[in-house]
Amino acid sequence: MVSKFTKRTNFLVESEVCKIRSVDPFDPSINFFLPYNPKISLCNDSNLLTYVDNNILYINFTKSRNQVEYCSYEPIYYISNSFKFGKISGNFKKSVRVTDEFIKVQCFDSSNKVIAKNFHTVFVIKNSNQKAADLRKHVVQRKNIPNTSNRRESRLNVLLIMLESTSRINSYRYLRKTRKYLLETLDATELLGYNKVALNTRPNMAALLTGEFLENLSCFKNKEGVDQCPFIWKQYSKLGYTTHYGQDAYCTFYSKDMPGFKYQPTDYYDQPFHDANEQGKPQFSHLCFNGKSSSEYVNERMFNLVSNLKDNPFFSLSMHIRMTHNSLTRAVTIDKLISKTLQRLHKNIILNNTFLALFGDHGIRSGKVRPTFIGQLEEKLPMMFIYVPPWFKTKYCSYFKNLRTNARRLTTHFDTHSTLLHLLELDNNQLVMKTYRQKGISLFNKIPLNRSCQDAHIPSKWCACNFHL
Repeated sequence: MVSKFTKRTNFLVESEVCKIRSVDPFDPSINFFLPYNPKISLCNDSNLLTYVDNNILYINFTKSRNQVEYCSYEPIYYISNSFKFGKISGNFKKSVRVTDEFIKVQCFDSSNKVIAKNFHTVFVIKNSNQKAADLRKHVVQRKNIPNTSNRRESRLNVLLIMLESTSRINSYRYLRKTRKYLLETLDATELLGYNKVALNTRPNMAALLTGEFLENLSCFKNKEGVDQCPFIWKQYSKLGYTTHYGQDAYCTFYSKDMPGFKYQPTDYYDQPFHDANEQGKPQFSHLCFNGKSSSEYVNERMFNLVSNLKDNPFFSLSMHIRMTHNSLTRAVTIDKLISKTLQRLHKNIILNNTFLALFGDHGIRSGKVRPTFIGQLEEKLPMMFIYVPPWFKTKYCSYFKNLRTNARRLTTHFDTHSTLLHLLELDNNQLVMKTYRQKGISLFNKIPLNRSCQDAHIPSKWCACNFHL
């Protein structure tokens, strides 16, 4: 394995109370456990015989080679932390307009035998969404809208992309294209001292999304569901943002030991689609579903949504769970996918008015590297890249300067939560910030150099400061 890592200093964070060591991701002590050229598993897409374009569902006759006689689809609906299939559509032989958000498609041959099963997401305007009228007007007039690169700059969209079990250290190994594009093209800020605050995905994401430890919130113990928890998207929704939450495996806020959401938590919520698509498959060992990887579905859905919502304020959270869960190497299978998506977002000027965070919840928690010194350190240090558009760096130069300074400070998911609150009132942050009891500090404010894990509300068992010095 060829290292792209250059060690510039002995410490990522260095103060009187906190020193976090800089280590080589390809250190000889662990290199034996790192595949030189990890296999990139590709899903068999031979049965992807249908596709959606501008809300039209088409049969791909180039791929089907005239084997398809006809197809039909079933809509997929959300019902209290689960899903149900709706009425089967009429048969179609070429194409059909779709008005449902999620669909399951089956194609048949001349003997009425099912030869393909596909799942698709479709952008639809929600009637229940109070922003629907404005959004409908926007979509209808889209073709007449001039280049919007200089559109309003007063409200930043928020785009959060989480890769489960992905440390900063492992991003050097298996997310090279993504790192390169973020740092060299987008000039993103990498937080070198970003420290997890809890064991696994659920409590770490609870910290980021609520600003509190999971165990301190009674709403997470409610047998009816977690609907009453103070998720950050609720604040964005109150201010007119369209909200989206999607992930590809049930394990965060809904599982056997947590009831999930009784009611749909965001304007766009992807759980019913993934539950239907992944039905009957092992939760983490199975990665491909009907011709695509779970991350491809998550990515396509996110890009389709933000592309249609880009001229209206949006908050979007996408979580990639399956591909990187408890695996060092599988990140390489989505490196190209994520980097290409960033390029498409940039090319389509979606990032011109968007705050982007690409991050991990924690580092790897199992495997042969985990018991080593480097493995124990990287478990504590998830990756965190933050992008703000060029105009933001000028208009809010002091905030951006602080963000750059904080790259080498001890930071946490609590700080990201405070930053998301700060984004709601950039020109008068006290209006929002003073309303909440904060465990974090906005990354747009200067974080103290001599910040300790205790100051940052990081339990000692997860603290990377002074680890094995």
